Parts: sequence; C-alpha cells; structure tokens
Amino acid sequence: MKYQLKPVTRENWKQVAHLTVAPHQTHLIETNWDSLLEATYVKEHDWLPIALYVDGQLVGFSMIGSSDKEKHSIWLDRFMIDQQYQNRGYGHALFKTVLNYLLQQHKAKKVYLRVHPENKKAYPFYESFGFTLLNDFNPVNGEKRMIYTV
Repeated sequence: MKYQLKPVTRENWKQVAHLTVAPHQTHLIETNWDSLLEATYVKEHDWLPIALYVDGQLVGFSMIGSSDKEKHSIWLDRFMIDQQYQNRGYGHALFKTVLNYLLQQHKAKKVYLRVHPENKKAYPFYESFGFTLLNDFNPVNGEKRMIYTV
C-alpha cells in the first residue's frame, strides 16, 4: 500500500472538509470544516492542513503547526480517518507517516498533541508510537497533552 501526505489545496479542500469520523466520535475532535477555517484565518499558529491518502484515495486529515524552531518542537493538532476507512490499519500507517514527516522535514525533536479526556482509544494508540501523557490539560476543553521526544 502507498501512504501519502498531500497539501490541502483548491482542488481537494472540499473533499477533505467532507471527511467525517463516526457519529460516536464527533464530540472528540473538531470537524475538518472548522480545522480548515482555523488554518485559513488563525495565522499566528502557522497551521498546515494535510490530506492523507492510501493508494491515491483520500481517507483522512491532519493539521500541524505552532512550531518552535529554536526548541525543535511542533504541534500535531488534528489527526482523523474518515469513518468509512476506519478499522483497516490506515490510521496506524498514516500516523507513522505523519510523525516521520514531522521528524524528518521539520526536524522536530518534540511533537505535542492533545487528546479529549473521553477518547479512551487514543491514549494507547499514541502511546504505541512513543508518546507519553503529560501532567497538564487545557482548562477550556479538558484535553490532555501528550509528547513525543526524540
């Protein structure tokens, strides 16, 4: 299988925006519509929206940004696989691809992400890649922060 990361562009943004998680997951992550709007209008975080493909088929979305080049750190702010492509191993393979991209292309030594406290499957998923849970959370939405360190 061929796993690819491509920029979100004029040609694919509507398809990316229409990707959705399963109904029982919608409260765990922002919609892609919201993420794309944030990437367009919240410039101080320098968000980069990324379309995720398997064998040429769009299956997911990720968004990175808020890098600190001096500390070699970056945020992996969104990661989702469309509901019709879940439970096929794509999430694991594509997350590994995104993480490698951050480490190689952005020279990241630290990668941060946040997880909704009710997203019980996410914690072991991210831990399987070497992320560890930090002892803090976002007071606005309760999301817990995790870190990957090289």
